[in-house]
Amino acid sequence: MTSKNVAAVLKKVLDLQVETIPMPEKPGPNEVLLKTLCVGLCGSDHHYWKHGKIAHFVVKDPLILGHETCALVLEVGEGVNHLKVGDRVAVEPTVPCRLCNFCKTGSYNLCPYVK
Repeated sequence: MTSKNVAAVLKKVLDLQVETIPMPEKPGPNEVLLKTLCVGLCGSDHHYWKHGKIAHFVVKDPLILGHETCALVLEVGEGVNHLKVGDRVAVEPTVPCRLCNFCKTGSYNLCPYVK
């Protein structure tokens, strides 16, 4: 499946461009390929656009904004057994370490090792 996506790409402070980008061919192990149905821009996206940073994270390379997403599962990768093609999902955009004190106490949004 070769398709394209439309993305809002932050190039630098106050420079947001809409671009067409390629979709991945297939999901990797423990990944899913999604079709975005709706995406929102939140306060952090606005902050990146206006200031180019939030706390210690500084935008140095182009950054696709919009991480609050609902989507449809198009394909599942090896090892994914809790989702199937056609499922509707809400996306959690970060991957916490699950090992630090923040993660262990339920505050994974504060994880210093988040991906």
